[in-house]
Amino acid sequence: PSLAASVALAALEDLGPSKTALDLGCGTGMLAAACALVGTDMVWGIDCDEAALAVAAENMEDMELDVEFVAARVKGVEKTEPSKAKASRKGRYNKNQKGSSRQRRQNSHQAATRLPSDFNDTVLTNPPFGTKNKAGMDMKFLHTACRLAKQAVYSFHKTSTRDFILQQAKEWKRVQSVEVVAELKFELPQVYKFHKEKSVDIDVDLIKCMIAEEKE
Repeated sequence: PSLAASVALAALEDLGPSKTALDLGCGTGMLAAACALVGTDMVWGIDCDEAALAVAAENMEDMELDVEFVAARVKGVEKTEPSKAKASRKGRYNKNQKGSSRQRRQNSHQAATRLPSDFNDTVLTNPPFGTKNKAGMDMKFLHTACRLAKQAVYSFHKTSTRDFILQQAKEWKRVQSVEVVAELKFELPQVYKFHKEKSVDIDVDLIKCMIAEEKE
């Protein structure tokens, strides 16, 4: 939560009243909550983990925050014009949907693959760091975020990958500029068998990508 608050303050010029935000890979919704707490008009959260989305919905209810949650995989999320997106399901994540777990997951993914383009001025994401069996996932998240955002993207990445991230992002068509706006430390707990320590501090950059205005 403290890191989420720091991110919201760093991104304050791109959040708040008259703005919309998307938390890509939202997990339990910490970044989404931070966006809502600074008065962002509409906040979305997307994740493929139904258990995490259920917790996120409970968190928002506890804090009395209005955040929309949908289930989707990052590679399948697209944006469309608002008039073409009205048929898509949107609203709070409903863990009590009828049908099997697999059916609920398929239905949610299908309904959430197209987002209204005016609902994502700013995209925030805390992606997997692209190590071990998740190689390249950090770049997939960042690239998708830059594809979806209208104004700005804020994304966490290991400081050790800074030069590569900045170089790659500068080459993407929609990215007008890219910079490190904060240097943070993540306390990563022991969650996998290959983790040898109970916890470890990881140096992390908060990278901001400014998105070029699309020509009509």
